Amino acid sequence: MRFVQFRPPNVDGVGRKADALDRVVDLVAVHGLNDNLIEAWTDPATQVVWLRDLLPRELDVARVLTYGYEADAPAFYGSGSADRLLQRAQTFVADLQAERELEGCSSRPIVFLCHGLGGILVKKALAYSSGRISKNVEHLYSIFTSTYALLFFGTPHLGTSKFSWRSHSKSERVLARVRHMKDSPLTLAVEKDSETLQNVTDQFLPLMKQFHIFFFWEEIKTNTGDEPTYVVDESSAAPIYDNTERAGIYANHAQMIRFSSRTSPSFRIVVEALIRYCRDAPEVIDRRWQRARDSLAQARKDEAFELLGTAYDIHNDSRPFQYQRTISARPQNRHFQVPQAVSSIFTGRESTSAAVEGAFWNASNTEVINQQRRFVIHGIGGSGKTQFCSKFAQDHRESSIETAKQSFAKLGKLGKLEATFNAGKHWLSDADDPWLLIINNADDPSLDIQSLFPEGERGFILVTTRNPNFKIHGTVGAASFGGLDQDDALHLLLRASDAPRPWDGSTETLGNKITEALGYLALALVHAGALILQKMCSLRDYLDFYNDYKRKIGVRPFSLEPVHDEQFAVYATWEHSLDALTRDRTGAGLDAIQLLSTVAFFHFENIRVDIFSRALTNIYRERPSVAKHCFSQRLFQSTWTRLIPKTLLPEFLRQESAQPDQHRIRRALHELRSFSLISYDGKDDAFSLHPVVHSWARDRLRKGEQAVWAQIALNVLAQSILLPPGDIGESHENYRRDILVHLNLCLKASSVEILDYHASYGGVKVVFLLFQWYWVSIFRHQVLSAAKFGYVFLERGHFPDAVTLLSKVKTALVQSRGYDNEGTTRSMLALAKAYWGLGRLTEAIDLQRLVVANRTCTHDPDDTDTLSAMDDLGRSYWLNGQYKDALDLQTRVKDRKQATLGGTHPSTLASMDYLGVSYSSWQRWEESRKTHERVLQARLRTLGPSDLQTLETMNNLAMALNDLKRYEEAAKLMREVVEQRRAKLGKEHPWTLWAICNLAKIYTGLKSFTEAENLLVPGIAAAVRSLGEDHLGVLMGIGELARVYARQGRLDRATEISEDVVQRLEASRGPEHPDTVYALHKLAQLYEMQMKYGEAAEHSRLAVERSEARLTMEHPLARKIVKQDAKLRALRDSTQKESVLKGICKTSSHGSQPLEDQRLRCEHEPLRLQTSKTF
Repeated sequence: MRFVQFRPPNVDGVGRKADALDRVVDLVAVHGLNDNLIEAWTDPATQVVWLRDLLPRELDVARVLTYGYEADAPAFYGSGSADRLLQRAQTFVADLQAERELEGCSSRPIVFLCHGLGGILVKKALAYSSGRISKNVEHLYSIFTSTYALLFFGTPHLGTSKFSWRSHSKSERVLARVRHMKDSPLTLAVEKDSETLQNVTDQFLPLMKQFHIFFFWEEIKTNTGDEPTYVVDESSAAPIYDNTERAGIYANHAQMIRFSSRTSPSFRIVVEALIRYCRDAPEVIDRRWQRARDSLAQARKDEAFELLGTAYDIHNDSRPFQYQRTISARPQNRHFQVPQAVSSIFTGRESTSAAVEGAFWNASNTEVINQQRRFVIHGIGGSGKTQFCSKFAQDHRESSIETAKQSFAKLGKLGKLEATFNAGKHWLSDADDPWLLIINNADDPSLDIQSLFPEGERGFILVTTRNPNFKIHGTVGAASFGGLDQDDALHLLLRASDAPRPWDGSTETLGNKITEALGYLALALVHAGALILQKMCSLRDYLDFYNDYKRKIGVRPFSLEPVHDEQFAVYATWEHSLDALTRDRTGAGLDAIQLLSTVAFFHFENIRVDIFSRALTNIYRERPSVAKHCFSQRLFQSTWTRLIPKTLLPEFLRQESAQPDQHRIRRALHELRSFSLISYDGKDDAFSLHPVVHSWARDRLRKGEQAVWAQIALNVLAQSILLPPGDIGESHENYRRDILVHLNLCLKASSVEILDYHASYGGVKVVFLLFQWYWVSIFRHQVLSAAKFGYVFLERGHFPDAVTLLSKVKTALVQSRGYDNEGTTRSMLALAKAYWGLGRLTEAIDLQRLVVANRTCTHDPDDTDTLSAMDDLGRSYWLNGQYKDALDLQTRVKDRKQATLGGTHPSTLASMDYLGVSYSSWQRWEESRKTHERVLQARLRTLGPSDLQTLETMNNLAMALNDLKRYEEAAKLMREVVEQRRAKLGKEHPWTLWAICNLAKIYTGLKSFTEAENLLVPGIAAAVRSLGEDHLGVLMGIGELARVYARQGRLDRATEISEDVVQRLEASRGPEHPDTVYALHKLAQLYEMQMKYGEAAEHSRLAVERSEARLTMEHPLARKIVKQDAKLRALRDSTQKESVLKGICKTSSHGSQPLEDQRLRCEHEPLRLQTSKTF
């Protein structure tokens, strides 16, 4: 299916161009049965295409599009006509939405011109679009909202007689075949009172108030060869409805949309209606969009809306009305997301589809009854593996099969778990419903594909790969994809090129020659069809162009891996497309080529369009404003700007106009999409490239060109990123998350290096000032790019990469600006956070100390930023177990903030909350409780009960109450924290899991050991999936589980896991960290409870020695450990002495020593010391 734009809107000379564009309307023409997108509207005698040749003279401000689709009768209505109509309607909506989104006009008014059964397609499409109001598909709702009017030309709204439709067929071969059909699905589908047409009418009828509607019927009968008849009679073409217009056209069914001149019958009626609709539509649709956005926002709050929907009365548009949609009784997927949309011209592979279906669902296949069913599709790039899997999923989506597109992290999020790899796998493994997982493009030979399979015996997995060795992982089979069958290949080529039907012998002969030359590869055939459709060549001369470009490829020195023989067929078709873009005189072609060269260094999937729009906006934002300066200043600024070296960027981002032209990006995308070089996803406003297209886009560049475009790609990403504070908001955070994969690949192709400042600039004299500033500007760009990329890595938790980049930034800024500079300070604090993430707390503390020392010397003691830096340092002290340093510093910060900012300032409250935690570390629990209560009261008033900061304070207060043994109060608060965090963050978010661990600790105090265990066991498993086995939260949870086991009397199990916790804490936190010391202390207690006094005393001794290093003997825990150590040493010594005495007594009883002496000796055994009975 394709759109052809007959003409863009003419807005020249119509006032301000921006105002004129606001008045533009899209006219979308949809042809009927057995027609194509050009000939349907062309007068055969004069070859006048009235939409192109006549309409522009009458209507300036309109963009005219014609839509082409496969409209032969058997394909449109054959077996399963209702499903085929729905599929075409879905594709039509997706195509039109993508076309308008790429043109930047998704809310522009639409007027449809529909001929014959094309009107049925449009009605079905609008009914489908009206229901796309869920969050993930609401972009498709734009077609329904934007539609203002429909003109129906001979559309059989109420059906037609059984054989009259045959008169409209242009193919005698089809006509002869259909004459012998009796009650086929086709004849039944178009017959009056047919179920298919009745369903479409039922769905469309409630929507009619939304639109202006004009019905036209044919007034001349069509000669069928038997006797003349109306293809669609007046009653069916123009049913009587309120608030609709009706008129006859003095022409037969085919000619009623083929006006040859302005004097053609009814031309003026049609044009007058179009002028009137185009005049009134912009204002009405603008108001409608405002209400639609409000309604969709409300829909997010009220899911009941999704069963009703919202529409608008075109004749009384002051308010929306609701209508009841028919709810299908067939089961639908809860989640359905395929690797890419299924092409409307997908052809062939029926035998493979049947094989996969049999392998997955054949009940007699007992060999794999108790294992996961996997099927591997392997073959060369461009053979159609991804399209096959997407089509297979779509064909079977009514079976409640859940599919996913890119990553297990997205699956985890769908399952309301954390967005992590392990969480997604766990969700699938644990799912009760059947699911289908597509692992797409598993091409890397080093890939551990086994690690991608969820555990267990459930589920169905389709794998696509170019690596035939992976077929061993197919538990139910594998299939090799090469070229299509000859007939399927021919069909695909002719459909992709929209070759006029019927296909005669010469057309099929030419097509067969092309398909053979292209190796019957699906991707090559689609691109060849796109070239022919764009009139870059014809079926007759395509092979001449193809062979010429193939020779060019053969002599080109590709700079990456060599091109294999099967790739030549595909590469040559793209070379032809590239040449056509180069010849484009509008500039959009050059922009498209540069865009393609840029994204060749991104990942090939999910390339967000706003990467480029954000970059352009930020470039204009950074430009200095000179409008208010005097002439000399403007002259100096202009000269200076020309002397500064330009950042390497694509031309469409190096604009010189006063305002940025964002549409240049959309036009470039439109060019690439028109040649099928990209696929566009309107839902996420992102596009993707086929992996082979992606490889070609890079391979076509020579080695030197690759280095340049890799740097350009990196620069584009840098320009699109904002540093704090300009990056605030969820949209910015989501953006940085989505570009991470592209950033990683760009950095592999072009690393970020910052030149040594002193070596490059320090020796430059003043006489070379211009030269110096030239290099300083380059240095500045390098530092800024490294800072932006480091910031992204830091936020996404890629701490090693963040440390690498931010260390370079810090060194460069120290050299060029010194320690007192604000930029240097921010870079040091960011680097400290990266060290935090890696557990390198000593290095983080060193940096934070330096920042605090510098700011204290250069700023006022009560400076807000200085106090914030001290706050961060205090938290680092606490996390590193330096509780005394943390308490002292946090107390000073709290006092200063209270004096300067007041006791209720958010920053003061944050400091008080941190201080309350430090009070608990010193077992000053009553002070901790009072502090947290004050903070909680203030935050409840200002932030509300569900704010995350409020919940953090509530958590801290609950733990202070737990330490005071006020367990019931603590449990009530902590249950609220768990419930709220689950709702706001997800049930496997780290902060949710930490609250669950704390609740289990409170349950242990309440002696509700079973409840505590039931919380901890699944919570620890979830934490391992999200955080890893050695994360502090995981280890604390395991330690608490050991405490539960000990209270239950399961001492052996408690000891086993406690020993493991100690070892892992020593490795991750260090042997002297208080967490490690506390774990040793608890392990010693466990040994004591088992009367293993030797092991207990040894671990207690280690705890005492390590307490002196960081915890200090002033701390209550250290004093408690010392007392424990003294007791355990006494127990150990007593036990050892008792053993010796027992041995002596036993020996003496067999000797000659008098019995009285034996009795006296044994009476000297010491009494047992009281041992610990709690843990």
